[in-house]
Amino acid sequence: MILRNSSGSTLAYIEDDEVRDSSRSTLCEFSSERVFDNSGRTLGTIEGGSVRDSSGSTLARYNDAAVMSSSGSTKFRFGSSSILDSAGSTLFRLDGDPTDLLEPIVAWLVFFSEEW
Repeated sequence: MILRNSSGSTLAYIEDDEVRDSSRSTLCEFSSERVFDNSGRTLGTIEGGSVRDSSGSTLARYNDAAVMSSSGSTKFRFGSSSILDSAGSTLFRLDGDPTDLLEPIVAWLVFFSEEW
């Protein structure tokens, strides 16, 4: 799945087991619930509606409708083929339904998005 900014520029390629940048270089990979950067360092975990850093601290919570900060405030909402900010403005566009690749998309939002 291709993730683009609101202007249409490609930011990332989202797959089941990895996320690549616009040049198709690997940003992160997934193994079970762990998220690794391109050098194999653990960035954190993502599972069961929570994103944690490598120390185990909760960074975010998520479901198929939104991504919330650890304090519970909504950071992103999911549309049918878009990602919106908390006010409903489109930040990112996708060529598919974000819930189809929910965990990799959430990982990109939390670990790599400048909007976080």
